[in-house]
Amino acid sequence: MSTSLANRFRLPMAKTLRVIHLVFIFVFALTTFLFWQQGQLFSHGYRTSQLSHLESVIARIESKAQYKVDNLRYLKRIFIEAMDDPLFPGVATVPSEITGDVGDSPLWIRELPLPDTLTEDSAFHGEDALQVRQQLYALRKIQGLFPLATGANELTADLYYISRDGEFIVSLSQEMNSLLVSSYNPQVEQGSFVLASPLLNPQREPFWTRQNIAKTDDTLVNAAIPVDFRGEWIGLLGIAFENDAVQKFLAASLPEDTQSAYQLFDERLIPLTGTVGSSNQFQLTAKHLQTIRQMLEVSSRGTMRDGSVFITFGRVVGTRSVLISTQTLSQGLHEDFGRFSILLIAMWGIFVLFLWGSHRVICRLVRNMGNLQREMQHHALHDDLTGALNRRGFFEKTSQISPDYVDYTLVQLDLDHFKKVNDVYGHQVGDNVLVHATQRIQRAVRSQDILGRIGGEEFCIFLPNSDLKAGIMVATRIKWELESSPLLLDDGTQLQITASLGVAAYSELPECSLEQIQSLADMRMYTAKQRGRNQVCWQDDGVSQA
Repeated sequence: MSTSLANRFRLPMAKTLRVIHLVFIFVFALTTFLFWQQGQLFSHGYRTSQLSHLESVIARIESKAQYKVDNLRYLKRIFIEAMDDPLFPGVATVPSEITGDVGDSPLWIRELPLPDTLTEDSAFHGEDALQVRQQLYALRKIQGLFPLATGANELTADLYYISRDGEFIVSLSQEMNSLLVSSYNPQVEQGSFVLASPLLNPQREPFWTRQNIAKTDDTLVNAAIPVDFRGEWIGLLGIAFENDAVQKFLAASLPEDTQSAYQLFDERLIPLTGTVGSSNQFQLTAKHLQTIRQMLEVSSRGTMRDGSVFITFGRVVGTRSVLISTQTLSQGLHEDFGRFSILLIAMWGIFVLFLWGSHRVICRLVRNMGNLQREMQHHALHDDLTGALNRRGFFEKTSQISPDYVDYTLVQLDLDHFKKVNDVYGHQVGDNVLVHATQRIQRAVRSQDILGRIGGEEFCIFLPNSDLKAGIMVATRIKWELESSPLLLDDGTQLQITASLGVAAYSELPECSLEQIQSLADMRMYTAKQRGRNQVCWQDDGVSQA
């Protein structure tokens, strides 16, 4: 099919395909946006779920911590009442009950590592000595409540008392006394002990601290409350938790089948415990901790993400500690929101595959329909035997392009004695003659010339941008090509092919239509046949013989 006719059907199909592409792109973008929106909801739900899990752990820690503090308050009240016991002898000697000579579970009393401190065996004199004996007596009276206050079910701890003036430390554990002696120094105005002073704690509220143990990397987590007697600060009552105990309690506070790793830090984000829960080998860096520290200045809870790791953190009220949980992508996929996310991604992938497959099928159908339409149009406008334009195709195309040219020429051609060829050699040879003649004519004309088979053995050639003289030259060349190229038959004989040609130019009848000029060329062709065939005729009364 000619280029113009091909373009005539290619452009609508291209526009149709472009519309289909745009529609599918729009559907893909819209669906992806909707899935993304759903993903955002899942992400928000996941963050909320992680915060909820963290909140539940923090709530358990805070509840137990508050329980310990309430026990300290209770012991403090009993301790003060015991110091006011009227049965206490006001003598300057230490009663045998205090020295440990009697009693089923004597207190472990240890002097602090300070110069000039008093021990239980020292001789007490004056008012200070009386107060020391009162403290020791009151502690002996309430020592049976120590296990009740500390408990051993979930968070094991040791209760202790430290004298304000640094005379002694009292607890039920020799090991705890050793740790406390190694870590406390009441006469140094630093550390956690000074937080009990009226200056820094005028409300006399309990407080939590993290106490370093001298010459080791270990620490003690402390809940402490200042003790005042008759308006004077006399000591510190506290509960000490070793890191292992805190870590075990933290592990016991986690939800069942947790998929996150938890770790407890102090207020400076120094680790108090190791990692518990579901291990993921992820290590918080200094940059992570700095970011968390900045976010905690704005809110007591928060979340952040580092690549495929999700980090959740929150303050534990009252203990000056921070709980941080981390969860990797692989861990998150084992939770409900992770499974929902996989399902959502799978649904999106299936939809995209279905959309892509539909797009390919529809585009293929459109192209096939376009090809079928072009093929049908080709058959409608072309001669199936020779491939040249048929009568309809020739006049449709030439009528479209003829107004674009100032001048053109038509050559009308009829093969000589074609009916005789069919009668003598048969229609198969006749068809071969038509195909052979078409090839020789196409070889003789220019590339821009248009050839059409407008009848059985009649052809017409449209010569754009040509005058009568040029048309005569082309017709003569066609005549020579035909008579100089006989058709070789199967039996080896040659069949001579000639034609009668008529030429008419637009310049001769500028007021006439294409069909009228073609009729003129057709008349001149018949004139050529009447005058002996194998001739070119371009005038009514003159013939040119090639």
